[in-house]
Amino acid sequence: MRTGMVWAALALAAVAARAEGQNQAGGGAGAGGGGAASATRTPAPVGPTSKSFDQACIDMVNGKMPQGEAAIKTLRDACASLMSGRASERVDAEKRRQQQIAAQEQLRLQAQGAAQTAPHAQGGTVQPGQATAPPEQGAGVAAAFGTAASELTGQTKRQGLGMRAGGRPVDYLIVTNPVGWFNGLGINAEMWGSLAPAPYFSWVAGLRYSGTDTSSGSATTFGAEGGFDWFIIGQHNEGLRIGPRVEVAAGRQHLSSTSSTTFARMGLGGEVGWNFIASNGISGLAAVGVGGRVAGDSANENFTSFVGGEFGPYAKVGVGFGW
Repeated sequence: MRTGMVWAALALAAVAARAEGQNQAGGGAGAGGGGAASATRTPAPVGPTSKSFDQACIDMVNGKMPQGEAAIKTLRDACASLMSGRASERVDAEKRRQQQIAAQEQLRLQAQGAAQTAPHAQGGTVQPGQATAPPEQGAGVAAAFGTAASELTGQTKRQGLGMRAGGRPVDYLIVTNPVGWFNGLGINAEMWGSLAPAPYFSWVAGLRYSGTDTSSGSATTFGAEGGFDWFIIGQHNEGLRIGPRVEVAAGRQHLSSTSSTTFARMGLGGEVGWNFIASNGISGLAAVGVGGRVAGDSANENFTSFVGGEFGPYAKVGVGFGW
């Protein structure tokens, strides 16, 4: 009687195990064909509800087996089917969990990208002709000229008068008076060189050549200038300066096609001016002075020099380069 009851329990367990395996196979097919809906479906409980069958499988693992080869094989197959079904369920549940995590991460990334590309203004999509920010104020004419001037003279921060970019002193400066090219002074150039032991003082030298028409003919003149400047404000050839000048000149005056005379002159003067040197070396100056002839020929009334004419005030401008 007891043996019959064991066989009945084993038969019932085998049937339940086979039913569980079929349910697992059907659930796998449904997950493959059902898409996202089946991926989130809660799996049904696996395995028989009989505690005696679970205990029989545990006893078999511990070495306690029923009598008879047929009973042992039946219990073995039933327990194997039960374990296989439960393992498959766990594997499928882990796969579904990983898929859900991946889907949530993808949605998060999509939401983050949409937030970064969204317009600044509230209201969502920007319509045609709709501004997303207030327009910037345009630059005026004065600001435009100021920008152009700063680009010309260099935008590097300077470290003081007479210093170029990088903190290098301006040892030499050469300029020309563009007005003098047309008012009788002729082709001209002046050069300043700072004294290394005393950067507040500079020597000055100049040369010029002119060919001018006079009331009685024409005159060709060569002139040379010398002097020195004391920079009251500034140093290294830049700033407010004052100093004496001396010039010597010689030339030939053509009175007619057959006659000409030579002449020589010497002039003295004093000059005050301002030299400007940008950080990129572009330079300019403006100066006024008083001077005139102190010796030499006075026949040429239209004579022009670095220190003026016969005697009186003079003014000059200059453009050049410092290094």
